[in-house]
Amino acid sequence: MKKKIAAILCLLMLSPISLALMPNAKAPDGNHYGWVEPAYRGYDPYYDEQIVGYKEGTYWNLTMSWVNEGVVPINVSAIRLWFDWGKNYTQAFGSPIQVMPGVTQILNIYNMTPPIEEAPELWGPHTYDIWIENVNDTTSPYGELSPIYFSSGSDFVALSQDHLDCLNYWAKYWMFIAGPMAQLPQLPTPMLELNTNISKVQVLLAQAILEFSQGYEIYLAGVFSQAKTHLETGDGYISEALTVWDDRGTAMEDASLAYTNAQASYYSGLGDASKINAYGWLLFGLGWVFIGLGVIIYGAKKSKTTPPPS
Repeated sequence: MKKKIAAILCLLMLSPISLALMPNAKAPDGNHYGWVEPAYRGYDPYYDEQIVGYKEGTYWNLTMSWVNEGVVPINVSAIRLWFDWGKNYTQAFGSPIQVMPGVTQILNIYNMTPPIEEAPELWGPHTYDIWIENVNDTTSPYGELSPIYFSSGSDFVALSQDHLDCLNYWAKYWMFIAGPMAQLPQLPTPMLELNTNISKVQVLLAQAILEFSQGYEIYLAGVFSQAKTHLETGDGYISEALTVWDDRGTAMEDASLAYTNAQASYYSGLGDASKINAYGWLLFGLGWVFIGLGVIIYGAKKSKTTPPPS
């Protein structure tokens, strides 16, 4: 029973582990960039795409490596991101960073994630362009040069708390949510298929699947607050099912173990009694042997000491 529960918990962990192992986006020409510690990274069924999401009102952070593939030094003065909600974000450096030809430079830009009213989550993921600003010298007065295009993407989402909570439930229970609702019959619902032999657990799991199904359909409609309520309820049913399973399963195991031990003690007792019986009969038999021998010896001695009749 405990092995089954451990197996289920391992399944629940697979989704967050697989999401963490997804590669970061790559820019062309050997340049790379990656989003640092997003609130969520992975598949979002609402968009049916892989996304990088930051909760509104928190900082997004992007790190990048850029190689100066030219033949002259380039003085990097700032990094600029343009997003499709019509805003540029610029990370300016106190003094230009001179990057020599063939040298790789690590750069970073961060800023506040706007509210979903400014960067609507309903029509994401958002596209963005990354630019490198540069100047003609390392000392002022600087002369601005044409910006260098670095890369672009279309996976950024500003997340509301309800949307983020739904995604966290998705990451935790994707094997239940994505099964029958996504027309993937080859993907089983492991909890329902396991023979728990505890009707209460089976009822709770059925209720959880129903809540997940409702929450999933509402989520696809973009009503994240209502979807969260159903997914949260489903999560509660799963937790309750595991508790009942552990309590009653452990009780069943203890009862089974006690029964097995009682049987072992019973048969062990029968074995000891049989041994005692055997020893008793052996001693009883030996007693009669010794009595017989005594009679014989007595008779022999008597025949030697009694004089024959004259």
